[in-house]
Amino acid sequence: MINAELTKFNAKDTIVLANNRQVLAFKKTFSIQHSNIQLPKALSWEQYLRHIWYQISPNSNLRFIDQIESRHLIKQSMQKLRQSTDQRLLDEVVKNNDYCANHLIDLNELTCSKIRSSELFSTWINAYKNTKSTLGLIDLHDLPSLIIKANISITKPHIYGFKTLTPQQQLLFDTIGYQQINANNTHHISALTFDTATSEILKAAQWAKAHFDNNPDKSVVIVSPQLNDIQHQLSSIFDQVFDDLLTEIGQKSYNISLGLRLNQYPLIQDLLSILTLSTQLQRNKIQSALFNQIATCVYVSGYQQERSARSLLMNRVLFLSVDEFSLDKIDKALSKCPILEAIINNIKREKPTNNTLESHLLNFNSTLETWGFATDRNLSSTEYQLFKKYLQTSLGLNRLSLYFDKVSTQSAIKQLNSLTTQVIFQAQASKTNIQILGALEAQGLYFNEAWVLGMTNQFLPARLNSTRFIAHDISITHQIPRTDYELIATDAKNTLESLSSLADKVVFSYALTHLESEQLPSPLVEFDPAINTSHIQKISPIALESIVDTHTTHLEKPQIKSGVRILKDQMACAFKGFAHRLNTPSFDVPHIGINRLEQGSIIHNALQYIYQEITSKEQLLALNTKELDGLILNKINAALKRYPNSGFKKIEKLRLSRLIHAFIEADKQREDFCILATEQNITANIANLEFKTRLDRLDQMSNGDKIIFDYKTGTTSITSWCGSTISEPQLPIYALTNNVQGAAFIELASNKINFKGLSKDPDSLPKQSKYKGKYQDWDEQLKIWQHTLNTASLDFQNGIAAVLPNKNACDYCEFDLICRVEK
Repeated sequence: MINAELTKFNAKDTIVLANNRQVLAFKKTFSIQHSNIQLPKALSWEQYLRHIWYQISPNSNLRFIDQIESRHLIKQSMQKLRQSTDQRLLDEVVKNNDYCANHLIDLNELTCSKIRSSELFSTWINAYKNTKSTLGLIDLHDLPSLIIKANISITKPHIYGFKTLTPQQQLLFDTIGYQQINANNTHHISALTFDTATSEILKAAQWAKAHFDNNPDKSVVIVSPQLNDIQHQLSSIFDQVFDDLLTEIGQKSYNISLGLRLNQYPLIQDLLSILTLSTQLQRNKIQSALFNQIATCVYVSGYQQERSARSLLMNRVLFLSVDEFSLDKIDKALSKCPILEAIINNIKREKPTNNTLESHLLNFNSTLETWGFATDRNLSSTEYQLFKKYLQTSLGLNRLSLYFDKVSTQSAIKQLNSLTTQVIFQAQASKTNIQILGALEAQGLYFNEAWVLGMTNQFLPARLNSTRFIAHDISITHQIPRTDYELIATDAKNTLESLSSLADKVVFSYALTHLESEQLPSPLVEFDPAINTSHIQKISPIALESIVDTHTTHLEKPQIKSGVRILKDQMACAFKGFAHRLNTPSFDVPHIGINRLEQGSIIHNALQYIYQEITSKEQLLALNTKELDGLILNKINAALKRYPNSGFKKIEKLRLSRLIHAFIEADKQREDFCILATEQNITANIANLEFKTRLDRLDQMSNGDKIIFDYKTGTTSITSWCGSTISEPQLPIYALTNNVQGAAFIELASNKINFKGLSKDPDSLPKQSKYKGKYQDWDEQLKIWQHTLNTASLDFQNGIAAVLPNKNACDYCEFDLICRVEK
């Protein structure tokens, strides 16, 4: 609603409002105040300009163009002047063109400014204006001057909701005359301080929920100046408070007024990908990732019937381990998906040709029909609205067709994608009275209750506005908002007044911290320095109970996970081993690129793929250099396939190639061997403690000995498992679980490949791996390992939990928050 008296207006009046949301609010307010009277003509500023223009010039030869055409012509004008363009540059040029029009800045001022960027900008916009003149076109910015030049008597409008009229608006309204509708300003302000932004949002959500529960008809608004930045945090917290998790947008108890670009939605992404894949199918040069995306797309016809077969088809494509392939590589797997195969065959018959954008649009619709896009399943309300919005947006190709000759299919898809980038879409919300708005959207509206979040000094007063293509002195002279400190102060005062008028009672709030960054309050609002904690549930203390914490209950179920890790920790520190029984979750530390853990997993996978195909030294030696290089490259690609393309991935591919080549050269120098297993799952039983683990590699030597190998990307030492204590128990566990005659680490270092281990026959391992310390013969060593590991297993099962860490036990320990070693 709006907070104004509207009883004096009737159907003959014209009301001009700042935006479409105010238009809806005006109509709702008027209907409440005049239940049986026809609505006045309520229009936004843009609607009003077009309405008046068509009224005074119904038969004009000038054609009005929308923002899409205008933007394209500006881009085209820049390109004709040999200026390369991208999204950000074009956005900035369009914004500065808006400034010039709204603030009556003559381009000659910029041309004479002797500032290169301003001169360039004026050249681009003059070229755009010349193009419009040549083609007989006008845009929204041309309408005010055309209306004034027409010198025709126009009914004086009433205006409402403009925070500050721009010079262009002021000139037009002064010329035709106008009357201001004043808002009723009676409000009470309270200002609250919170410790974190999360606490602030949570309290606002609880406050809104309380009003909703007490009176669902009461209109409530939460205003967030940083709505774009914190939308996911807002929706997450409000979903929890209103119990709206996994609820369709149209059925939620609240509405967040914020949309995304059309091509950011999965349905539209799949649609555009289908068009791209179709051109690749016609050329028979298909991107693997794109094919798998569409083959398993739920919007493609036959997905439900062929779901399993299409998953197998995807696996076949992944097995190829290539970025691009031709259809003959997947003939057999594709034949298992007859519906998809028929679609692809129909698509292949069409050959890509250059055509007009208008014709391409017809072909795109035909292509989507061939794929059965969005016809094989019931679309949700949001999906239906998305598809409908796409169909409306795609018609922009018809308008752009006027400015293009025949273009390729790829160029047409690029233009279509550009159109979807320019359109912001938000699914229709439920008819709820709980609204979450941005500061600009809330301007001029009125609610029963209002809460404004994020009232920091970063919001009010606003930052200095630096116009990229308009000289600073010209910006100040023409009063472009926030281009000097006086204008910033005026804007801040008007914004605060607008926010204070949202309701009779308005809550302002700010948080001391957001994402670990400190914040300061807006100097325009006096906040209560006490931190608000009313959102925190009160917790009653309970009596403490003392226990003996060095020994706990016996383990009832001896079947466990991560058994190697548990026994390792039990031997390093009894409490560290026991802590695994608490089942506390651990979380990966955020990182950029590929971390060390992932690097280890990748090289394990690459070597597994290689030695599943090459199973003996004889086969390894039989490969020539080209065959070996190809094998290694293919398996590295397979191991890296799930990681997105990036500079990190390219570097990792080079590192792996050098490392694996070095390892294979070292492997060739060993005695004859054949590989019995790679990455084999085995079940271990240590003193009745059962767990599963994975064996990296099991070889059989020419003398019949079986040797277990464990790949390590870090530094290793035989003393860690053959000394007085065992700090790395995996090889002893493997040796006890399998009938083998040796075990060794393969140390994969960038400078050297090392084999470090023990064997019954010294010749079964390379000479460099021999342990120079004291150790028993193989059979005796097995007995020592059995005794040591049995002791650790029984200690774990019996609940031995003394805090007695050895030298390195506390390094990188994940249980430091519950450990008492420092207490």
